Amino acid sequence: MQGELLCEIKAKITDTVIIPVPEGTRANVEVAGTVSGPKVSGTGKGIDYTLIRADSTGLLHIHAVLTTEEGDLIYVEASGFATPTDQEGRSNIKEAVTFKTASEKYAWLNTTLAVAEGYADMTTGELYLKYFVPFKPKE
Repeated sequence: MQGELLCEIKAKITDTVIIPVPEGTRANVEVAGTVSGPKVSGTGKGIDYTLIRADSTGLLHIHAVLTTEEGDLIYVEASGFATPTDQEGRSNIKEAVTFKTASEKYAWLNTTLAVAEGYADMTTGELYLKYFVPFKPKE
């Protein structure tokens, strides 16, 4: 991925609810973990309302909150794809990410579009993502 690294997220899946729906399978996946990076560090937790299609691709719809080391709250919304790999239970993830915050320090995120890539491993419950800004944000 090209661009400026915003942060890395290492999380664990804390709960999953599987719901059969007409379009495929809905998986509501809750996660919590750490956020570290040159621009944002702290903790995060959220939920991904994934729709798993017949071709096994997951359509991601993520809502999360990052709590920075300073205690600032950053709302995160992302959408993207989880594509299965040859490794059992593992999917590659690609997301488009936006942010909302009332924090003066992190206000620049309110007009920042980020992209993320990484993986989810349903067998270990691990989630790993890197968030990038494809162009230099104005801080």
